[in-house]
Amino acid sequence: MRKLFYISFLTALVFITSCTKDVDVELPEYKQYLVVEGTIEPGQKPRVFLSYTIPYFGSNNVNNLEDFAVKGATVIVTDGITTDTLVEVLPSTGYFYQATNITGQVGREYFLTIILNGKTYTSQTKLYNPVALDSLWNKHEGNDSLGFIWARLPEPAGLGDGYRWYAKRIGKDNDFIAPFGSSFEDKFIDGKTFDFAYDRGIAENSEATDDNNIERGYFKNGDVIVVKFCHIGIKEYKFLRSRDASTLSNGNPFAAPSNVESNVYGENVLGLWCGYSPSYDTLVFQ
Repeated sequence: MRKLFYISFLTALVFITSCTKDVDVELPEYKQYLVVEGTIEPGQKPRVFLSYTIPYFGSNNVNNLEDFAVKGATVIVTDGITTDTLVEVLPSTGYFYQATNITGQVGREYFLTIILNGKTYTSQTKLYNPVALDSLWNKHEGNDSLGFIWARLPEPAGLGDGYRWYAKRIGKDNDFIAPFGSSFEDKFIDGKTFDFAYDRGIAENSEATDDNNIERGYFKNGDVIVVKFCHIGIKEYKFLRSRDASTLSNGNPFAAPSNVESNVYGENVLGLWCGYSPSYDTLVFQ
């Protein structure tokens, strides 16, 4: 019986080995893209972050990330009345460009021009009228102290509006955080009043205890939460939607450039230049 088992095992092993075949996969040649992350809000000076895409395969670590920050670019923002050349906040590092003269005003369009290594990149965005939420409330989800925020939105009539949701816990979060899937459009809700909910966003690379236990993604009793609800353009929404879809499919929003609907135009560029028109509301979670 042992001998029969041994022979059967060898036969199976030979069969499996004979079916093994080396497969060579032709990976596309890496092409570097300029990445643009630009924002402007009413009463705020625009800022633009510039970097290069990082190769998926390579010796990338925290020690060489600075190599992918863009230095020495000419970044210009104009509303047709005021033109401002943004300055590098840290010239030796690059990456972050800040306006000094121009300030966002509702109703105006803002044109972005980036000149880098002899190439020009352009975009435009608009600051729309803020759209306020009617009300906020919370619901508990399977735990007496944890849950999500619900909101009621009376959506203005007229197709072509996009929205993005942010929230900040006073005393806990350093800034407003957008949860995954934080943007939506008015395609199916135009002119209607409807209710919707969001979970709690997680700050990037957060090591906070409540971001790494059962409280992850939930608001908690006692949280004082400020909601920042932003009216944005439809092209800006499409970028955010496509970036989320790409992230969901492969974990890297820039792994498949053709799938990300950038609203910045030029050769080998990805990114977003977005006007955010926010309204604010506060909720005590209880």
